[in-house]
Amino acid sequence: VKWTRMKGHGRTIEKLLRSYNNSPSRLLDISRQCVIFENIKDLKKCLETIIFDENVAVERIKNRYSTQYDAEATGGYRDVIINLRLISQQAQAIWAELHIVAVQLLLLD
Repeated sequence: VKWTRMKGHGRTIEKLLRSYNNSPSRLLDISRQCVIFENIKDLKKCLETIIFDENVAVERIKNRYSTQYDAEATGGYRDVIINLRLISQQAQAIWAELHIVAVQLLLLD
């Protein structure tokens, strides 16, 4: 796991204005973490574990490793981004079940 900071104010505002037509409901990666894998098998296992976790509600998956993804659109950059909410009783107890976070899955090479 690579511990990352929250998206900075400047980048958040830039993305909000440039990409999301000033709609903050579309900002889904202010809170984020990154997990780096040595191989695609382990990345896939992690993705499946998250998808099938009963305490997680997956809101969106962006799979830039897919063969249908045009890597030229991002200069060859590839990853998997999962936007999710924690929906466990603990999350609900502190009113956190509506907060969407981003988990980025990357290959080391």
